[in-house]
Amino acid sequence: MTQDSTGMASKARRILGCSLLLALLLLVLSRDSLHPADYFGYRTDPLTGPHRFDWGAYEGRTILEKLVNRTLGTDQPHGMDDEQQVRAVREYFALVQEIGRLEGEIAVKRAREGEAADTLGLQAQLEDLRAERRRSENLVENIIRRQAEGVLRSEGITLRLPLLQRWVMPPVEFEFQSSPDFLVISRRDRIERIANVSLQPGLSLERIEEIEDYTDQLDVSSLVVPTGGVGAYPTVIVENTSLDFAIRVITHEWIHNYLFFHPLGQHYADSQELISMNETVASMAGDELSLELARRYYPDIYERRIAEMDRERSAALEPIHEDEFSFNAHMRKTRIHVEELLELGLVEEAEAYMEQRRQKLVEMGYYLRKLNQAYFAFYGSYAAGKGWAAETNPIGDQMRDLRETSSSLVEFLDTVSPMSTYEELLDKVAGA
Repeated sequence: MTQDSTGMASKARRILGCSLLLALLLLVLSRDSLHPADYFGYRTDPLTGPHRFDWGAYEGRTILEKLVNRTLGTDQPHGMDDEQQVRAVREYFALVQEIGRLEGEIAVKRAREGEAADTLGLQAQLEDLRAERRRSENLVENIIRRQAEGVLRSEGITLRLPLLQRWVMPPVEFEFQSSPDFLVISRRDRIERIANVSLQPGLSLERIEEIEDYTDQLDVSSLVVPTGGVGAYPTVIVENTSLDFAIRVITHEWIHNYLFFHPLGQHYADSQELISMNETVASMAGDELSLELARRYYPDIYERRIAEMDRERSAALEPIHEDEFSFNAHMRKTRIHVEELLELGLVEEAEAYMEQRRQKLVEMGYYLRKLNQAYFAFYGSYAAGKGWAAETNPIGDQMRDLRETSSSLVEFLDTVSPMSTYEELLDKVAGA
C-alpha cells in the first residue's frame, strides 16, 4: 500500500470513528434535564403541543450536517493559522452585530411609519448579510470548538484512559441558531421547579400568556422564559449574540453535557437543590474555562472581564445608601419573605405580595412581566454570581468553598460530579 493510500485509509478510519461517536452521542446523551417528559408536560400538551421545540428533528438534522461537513472538510480552517482563525471569528460576530443593528432599524421604521414604511432596501441588505453569516457559520463553529477543546485538554478535563490520547468527552459540539424558550413550572406552595417544556422561540406575548394561564389552571405557577443556550447535543447557542456571551454559554452548556455522564448530571431534576448544584457548577466551571479561552485567543475580552470582576469586588465592599434603590436587595427581601409566607401555608398572600413587589420594580424602571414562584425557581438556581440568587441560595457559597480548597478545576469537578444528593455536598463542605 502506498503512503498516499495509507494516509487516505487512516483519514477514513478517523472520519468513521468520529461519525460513530457522534451518532452514539445522539442516541445516548440526554437533552439535559431541562426537558423532562413528565406529567405536567403531558397536561399542558393541548396548548403547548403545536408550539413545542422539536428536539428530535433538531438533533438529527444538526448531527447529520456536522458529520457531512466534517467528512467533506468544508468546516475546516484549511491553511489558516491561529491569528487568521481568530480574525475569522471576530469578522463573523461583527457580521452578527450588523445584522442585529439592521433588524432594529427595520423594526423602528415599521413602528414609526406603519404599513407605509419602505424597508425593501434595508431588507435586501439584511438578507445579504444573513447569507454571508450562513456561509461562514460552520467554519466559525469549528474554530471555536477546537479552541474550547484545547482549553479543556490543558485543564485535564478529558477522558483518562491508559496508553491512549486524552479525549474531550463528550466532544464540544454546538450550533448557532434561535434558542428555544422554556415554560417553567413550579409548585405554588413551595419554590420548586417541577417541570420544563421547550417551546419554539419567537412566540407572541398573547400566545405566551395564553400558555401560562392554561398551565396555572393545573394549580401550579408558570412562566415562559427566554434562553441563551441549551445543553442539548449539539448544544444550542443563540445566534444573535456577542462573542463574549457565546464562549461563556458554550463552556457552560458543555459542562452540563459533561455532567450527564456523572451522578450529579444524571440526578439533575431530582430536587431543586440538585438543579441549583448543577447550574452553579456549570456557571463556575464555564466562567473559568471561557475566561481562559479569552485569555488565549481574545485578550480584549479577557481584559474587560477582569476589569468587570474587579469592579464587582469593589462594589461589594461599598455600603448601599438607605435612600438608594437596589434591585438585588429588593429581590432578596422579596424571596425571603415569600418563603416565610409559603412555609406558613399562605400561598395566596405570597402571590399577592410578589405582585405588589413586581409593581414596585416597574415603578423603578425594571419591567418584569411576572414575578412568581416559577420566576424564583428558575432564576434562583443560578447561585454562582453575586446577585440576589446567590444571596438567598447557600449552594453558591458552598460550591465556592469547595472550589477554593481544590487545587485545580478538574479536581473540583472530580469532587462534585459523583454527588447525587444535596446532603453529600453538605457533608463534603463540613469535612473540607
